[in-house]
Amino acid sequence: MSEIFSAFFLFVFLILCPSLAYADSIDYLGYSLKALGSVIIVVALLFASVWALKKLQINTKRGGRIKILDRTYIDNKHSLVIIEVDEKQFLLGVGNEINLISQLVKNEENT
Repeated sequence: MSEIFSAFFLFVFLILCPSLAYADSIDYLGYSLKALGSVIIVVALLFASVWALKKLQINTKRGGRIKILDRTYIDNKHSLVIIEVDEKQFLLGVGNEINLISQLVKNEENT
């Protein structure tokens, strides 16, 4: 039993000795707090970027056949959307479902 205790003590002593010798010159707590703060800032920036992209609804697809021309929010979950598909315009009601309200006729005087 004493051999196990002495081996454990020797192991702990060899592990702790170098860190105790340099404990005065190296501020491990400071480095740890700086690293933790950096990780928190990066994660916060990541969440802020995702939130901003969802709010702005940036459409990265350009030049497709379907274009969203206008959107008006009725409440948090419902909106009216005007889309254009192959030179035809449609008014859609968007909520839990997407409903076609009407096909719009282009006014030649305004375009």
